[in-house]
Amino acid sequence: MKTLKTSVHITIYSLFITIITSSSSFANVTHYQTHFEKAKWNYSGDQYLCKIEHKVDGFGEFKLVAKPGSQLTVQLTADWLSLQDEHCPLSVQAPSWNQGNTPNSKGTLLKWSGNTGSSHESTNQFLEGLEQGLSWQAKVSDGLGNFYLVETAPIATQNIANQFKRCRQQLLPKPFSYVRRVDIPFESGSSKLVASHDADLNAIAQYVHVDNSIVSVLVDAHADASGEHLANLVLSKERADEVASRLIEFGIDRDKVQVRHHGARSPKVSNNTQAGRQSNRRVTIRLIKSPTKISAAQQAGGSYEPL
Repeated sequence: MKTLKTSVHITIYSLFITIITSSSSFANVTHYQTHFEKAKWNYSGDQYLCKIEHKVDGFGEFKLVAKPGSQLTVQLTADWLSLQDEHCPLSVQAPSWNQGNTPNSKGTLLKWSGNTGSSHESTNQFLEGLEQGLSWQAKVSDGLGNFYLVETAPIATQNIANQFKRCRQQLLPKPFSYVRRVDIPFESGSSKLVASHDADLNAIAQYVHVDNSIVSVLVDAHADASGEHLANLVLSKERADEVASRLIEFGIDRDKVQVRHHGARSPKVSNNTQAGRQSNRRVTIRLIKSPTKISAAQQAGGSYEPL
């Protein structure tokens, strides 16, 4: 009987300690969420960038960003907290009045650098969550025993999600960092373009079409050193003309295209190996921007990428 009483006392004591510990931990958790009457989602976008933002009063801002040729990025920016190499979970949650609609989602981890935590992995579900009227919830730890529960307000999210999706469909295929210099490879002795080249050539043309700061498209053709000098010069000209013609077919103004052919005079690497010769059989396309037009576009608020 005494043993039983002792066991009961130990159980009650353990439960008491658990409650005290839980209460103490909970006291270190601060919940941030903008009041519904003030909550707002903002959308902005063009062919260079699509973005939606949601301010969380007292903490910072959530963002979902799409760029040409890149995965979706979800971010949480803090107004006052700075972390380095910390990770925190971000998930999609049903609002308190609709717990039966809890999504089956593994979420993602935000990696912090300074005042911003971001992730490029498992991010599509956050756009889907907005379509379904769900909220995003981040659990942030400052490493000092303080925890912050940061949550979006699921208010008027469907329209914002639809605007963002339409914007993504109109994004350029590739960013300027990719199309500013592209090498088109060729088979030995051939000047024939193949289907796989069209993706890059079309991406270049689409970028030139929307960015009026592009003043020149330089097309420089090369050959390896395996043939006669004159034959290589002729072959490189055929390659240059073929690429220039395809760019014009894709809509680039003929006056912007400047064509040059170099034969084997300007190898990229040594011609002493098969791999080297393969690298040297190429046409290099470079996009040249006008600094004056870039400056004017920036003053007008345009979304132009730097050189």
